[in-house]
Amino acid sequence: MGVVRKFAAALGSMLVLILLVAAVGIAALFVLEKKAGDIVADSMRMQRMALEMDSRLQLARQAERDFRQRINDLGMAGARRVYVPEFAQRLAEAGRNAAWLRDMGRFGGEAGGMAADTAARLKELSASIERYGALFGRVVDLAGTVGVEDQSFVRAHGEMEGEYLRLTSLVRQMAAAATDRARDAHQEIARSSWLIRAMLIASVLLALLLAASIIGVIHRTVARSIVLLSNTATELSLGNLEARAKISSDDEFGRLALSINAMAQRITALVNDLEGRATMASERLVEAIDAISEGFMLYDHRERLIIANAMARKLFPEGDRLLLPGITVEQVCRHVAGSGLFPNAVGREEEWVLERLERHRTLGPPVSEPLSNGRWAVVTTYRSGRGETVVVITDITERKRAADVLTTRNSDLEGLVRERTKVLVEKAMELREANTRLMELDELKSAFLSSVSHELRTPLTSLLGFSKIIRRDFTRIFMPLAESEEARRLGERIQSNLEIMGSEGERLTRLINDVLDLSRIESGREDWRFTEVDMTGAVNRAVGAASGLLTPKSQVRLVLRRMEPVPSVHADADRVHQVLMNLLSNAIKFTDFGEVAVDLYLDGQGMVRLRVEDTGRGIRGRELEQIFDKFHQAHKGDTLIEKPSGTGLGLAISRQIVEHYQGRIWAESQLGRGTVMNVSLPPAASGDRPLVLVVDDDPATRDYLSMLLKREGYGVHAACDGEQALAQAARRKPALITIDILMPGMGGREAIRALRGDGRLADIPILVVSVAEACHSAGGDAALIKPVNADAFIGAVHALIGDSAPPRPVLALGGVTEPGRCRLPGLCGQSVTRCSEEEMWTILGDGFEGTVVVPEAMACSLDLPRLCSRASVQVLLLPDAPAAALADAPLAG
Repeated sequence: MGVVRKFAAALGSMLVLILLVAAVGIAALFVLEKKAGDIVADSMRMQRMALEMDSRLQLARQAERDFRQRINDLGMAGARRVYVPEFAQRLAEAGRNAAWLRDMGRFGGEAGGMAADTAARLKELSASIERYGALFGRVVDLAGTVGVEDQSFVRAHGEMEGEYLRLTSLVRQMAAAATDRARDAHQEIARSSWLIRAMLIASVLLALLLAASIIGVIHRTVARSIVLLSNTATELSLGNLEARAKISSDDEFGRLALSINAMAQRITALVNDLEGRATMASERLVEAIDAISEGFMLYDHRERLIIANAMARKLFPEGDRLLLPGITVEQVCRHVAGSGLFPNAVGREEEWVLERLERHRTLGPPVSEPLSNGRWAVVTTYRSGRGETVVVITDITERKRAADVLTTRNSDLEGLVRERTKVLVEKAMELREANTRLMELDELKSAFLSSVSHELRTPLTSLLGFSKIIRRDFTRIFMPLAESEEARRLGERIQSNLEIMGSEGERLTRLINDVLDLSRIESGREDWRFTEVDMTGAVNRAVGAASGLLTPKSQVRLVLRRMEPVPSVHADADRVHQVLMNLLSNAIKFTDFGEVAVDLYLDGQGMVRLRVEDTGRGIRGRELEQIFDKFHQAHKGDTLIEKPSGTGLGLAISRQIVEHYQGRIWAESQLGRGTVMNVSLPPAASGDRPLVLVVDDDPATRDYLSMLLKREGYGVHAACDGEQALAQAARRKPALITIDILMPGMGGREAIRALRGDGRLADIPILVVSVAEACHSAGGDAALIKPVNADAFIGAVHALIGDSAPPRPVLALGGVTEPGRCRLPGLCGQSVTRCSEEEMWTILGDGFEGTVVVPEAMACSLDLPRLCSRASVQVLLLPDAPAAALADAPLAG
């Protein structure tokens, strides 16, 4: 039987014993109580009835006496009428009591009934009552016939008196019998109590016997096994790995003993293995310490030597006999000081010893010491985590020599540096003068280019004009006159030459115009204009103008692939058209098959993006930046065979234009797959709609929030971290900032503190949008927990800016949106339902869909995870106190 079953059996036996004792005691007490109650009740009823009977007999006796005494007054008839019925009534009542006592004896049974003598006495009592009544009737008859003075009346009255005395005697005997019955009841209770005590004593003895058996079972099966296991465990803990638990039972203790024995065997094997490994590791450690080139000594916390390697023993005089385990630091120092190994100790041995002991105990800095053999050593002291001290002695002789050589060379180098510095200063002066000269030459170059370009335009205008006139007149007048084949061929060659002259003149004109443009831009003489440029119209005009370039390329299509509504940009419309035409002409120029696609849209940063994508030959990766250099062209083949078209200045001018308008232009390309030219320009801020700055390190989140805001008509700028947010906020002054908390670099909390600390930006409302549940404490004016519902986000934006009502139903907890306390204009209207927490859960249970506004004071006690888990609810968290900058002013709209 297992230990669990043994304990269960023992506990079951104990429970049975307890129930048995309890049942016996309760049954005995119940029997005793019932029996005592029955006896006492019978005795009390008998005594009461006996007393009542005696009372009735006395009343009957009184009636009999009154009858005899009032005959003379009332007359025989009156006395009979008054007292005879009363006598009969009292005697009848006494008879009924006697009958009840007989019934008690008849129905009481053996246990509760009367004794035999009592029953006979009751029978005699009933007969005496009848005789007494009969004698009274005779006395009444005699009194009526012979009178009360007659001897027969006297005798009858005397018999009646005797019967009455006998009757009262019987009644008194019945009362005495009741008393005897009570005494017998007491004796019966005493006998029953003795019986109960005997039964309880027997039960206790049985319980003790069972307890002794249980204790014996527990001792044999549990205590002995536990003691054996405890002793075995103690022996194992003290290191006696040979100890085993000798328990042969097949219960849990037996199996535990087998497990402990098996574990002891495994521990023994592991200890033996670990001891072997430790011995090997110790030997390897000693060998490794002996192999290092520095002297190594290890002292315990009492400054006694534990180990010293071979190099340390070699450094010290008589080191093999001196550096033995147990020697103290002071002994070593005194021996070395007297040996003459350290010249610094000669003549001041005691002082030197005290200095070394102080450094050893306080872990002073490393000490360099010259040795008597001309070498140098550095003594370094370390302290381990166990309070032991490690002393390392390093030979730095070669380092010292190298330092001396280095000092000499440094001295020489310093002289050389001084000479070279003098030369560099002279060269710097020459460079400064050369730079000034170059600047002058650049100005001369710009002036020369401007002058030459203007001078070249005049003859070019004449050449181009006359070439067109000559070609027109020659074609109209002289070509029809050519009759011979040779004349026609000559005329065609003249026409071709005139066309070449025209095209080359136009190319030279474009080159001169580009040079002039670049010269004006670089010299700062360009007159930049800033107007509202409609990018959609500008792109359409440029595409229409570039369509004529496709005439010789029938296999190339120019398409508007993606044209989204975008805001205007601040720029010069002519310069924007110049950039677009340059990009389109380049794309068409280098595309022989396929299409040139134009895209116009707003990117994730809120910038106006223009993409011109072609399916041409592509550009090498290393040339993607070089194509924006002046006079650089990306082309294939030999220049002598494939002459490059264009001037090589278009992209350089385009970059100058785009960057001047705070934009960016760059190229993306793969050889053989085409090129994508990208232009990004900042949108012009709308004057009638607020500007929102979206700050988030996740591009997808930035694009999503920006799209929602743009769809509502807001101006949008974006930033990916706190530093960009501060820079854009200072430059743009947005009406609202939405910001994430968890971002790389400067996070949201630091950015909010910086914004609140800047007097120019402190009044900008801040909406925190984050996954952190504690985002309401970041310092913003409101907080939304991601994922963000679109309507709830727009509603929060409206509420902070105060330009319209929330688009979704709103539940507001507490009084944070009540008039006088509300800091969000969009959440103070009549459309907001204010409720308590209990009412909120009830409303949510009814299927509410919308925004729940939670004040910071209730955010800690509220079950936020449960609330945020509801897909139909967006939680808006509001700080209890306004932000520092909003304490004295309303929110900016």
